[in-house]
Amino acid sequence: MGDDGLHLRATLFIYIEPTPYVLGFIRRIAELHKAPVEVAFIAENVSQPWNLALREAPASRLPKGTFAAGMALAKRLSSGRYGRLHLAGWGHPVLISALLLGWLHRIPVFMNSDTPLPVRSPIWKRVVKRLFYPVLFGIPEKVLAAGSRQAEYFRHYGVDDDRIVKLQLTVDVAEIMRRSEAIRMEGARPAIRREFGLAESQTVFIYVGRLEAHKGIGGLLEAFEALIQTRADADLLIVGDGRQRPRVEAAVRANHAVKYAGRLDMDGVIRAYNCADVALVPSAFEPWGLVVNEAMACGLPVIASDRVGCVDDLVKHGVTGLVFAAGSSERLRESMLYLLENPGRRIEMGQAGRRLISGWTLEDQARIVWEAWQLGAYS
Repeated sequence: MGDDGLHLRATLFIYIEPTPYVLGFIRRIAELHKAPVEVAFIAENVSQPWNLALREAPASRLPKGTFAAGMALAKRLSSGRYGRLHLAGWGHPVLISALLLGWLHRIPVFMNSDTPLPVRSPIWKRVVKRLFYPVLFGIPEKVLAAGSRQAEYFRHYGVDDDRIVKLQLTVDVAEIMRRSEAIRMEGARPAIRREFGLAESQTVFIYVGRLEAHKGIGGLLEAFEALIQTRADADLLIVGDGRQRPRVEAAVRANHAVKYAGRLDMDGVIRAYNCADVALVPSAFEPWGLVVNEAMACGLPVIASDRVGCVDDLVKHGVTGLVFAAGSSERLRESMLYLLENPGRRIEMGQAGRRLISGWTLEDQARIVWEAWQLGAYS
């Protein structure tokens, strides 16, 4: 460590958008770190309308437009104020600009990602990545992979294991657990079920997320329709919004066992999880799947497709949930039927998932990042 005071300079995070878990993580890392922590967002309300106020440790939004944002970053990073740059991946031109600017100004760069290896992509794209990514990924001091599949992504492009840190990407697990426990202690589950039009006698499957085709909404509705042809004791509660909403609303009109709650705030989502029995994540593609973390924190077993990026770490088949082949509504139906017929296994898996996810808090994530910083050559 040099005597230029580098370790006392500020750390600048650059993220695509403010989300509840990002702002929560920034707060935790700021509590751990003795030097100033700042965060700059490229945009707001990209993945969904979060509508969050930037009240965390100095947070701001970069100017709109790639060129303007890049110029603003160039000015900030040339100031000598920053001793570390932490990037949320490379999937935006501003992030790539920041990576190159960090290298140019000799600022240690750390980069995290939730990107797993793609199932299929054009040959030309694979060739370009094979040529470009080893160079790009050679810049950061450490790369922080969300989990096992994401670590394999970096290895695929030539990053040595000693530069890869598994991040344990997560949400505010501790807070979700606290609220869930309060709901249980109050005995509020029957009342919550009534709010959503669910009978206490039913086994409730829940989907939480954006209503988009790649999220597997079509296959989910097909699987549930097939399930209730022989079982009348199951309901499906859908929470979220998106372009597949008309299809969901049509299913609600056609089938009284399908309930649609619309988009809920986090308190409403936690209440919905706590009136359900099994969480469903049927995505055809999902880089990570933070809804898995949320559902497990609420004590639910999870049925997830094998294309959900967190399944290797969180959805242990037969232990914390079940994994099925993406795109197969029949395999999804079979998984749902198994947990419908085996309430004891549902409880066991939910409890196992809750124990596992209890070690994936935002505090744990902040600690992993902070320790990775200490391993950097310039920390």
